[in-house]
Amino acid sequence: MSDQRTQREILTIAARALGRIDVQGLRGLTLISTEELEAMALALVILGLVAIQPGAQAPETLTYPPQKEA
Repeated sequence: MSDQRTQREILTIAARALGRIDVQGLRGLTLISTEELEAMALALVILGLVAIQPGAQAPETLTYPPQKEA
């Protein structure tokens, strides 16, 4: 997402994408845009999921406290 979005906007985009997947199943997955995919990844960050680099060991704790909007 090249422009600045609020956490609410990011979560709304992600939630709509999730809704599409929920309703349409695998077909919904093929309809997700890169913007929606990025919003879903950012939503995981906002909700506190730790990013693990490919091939890296998973840390003991997989979540941080959720981020507050700045």
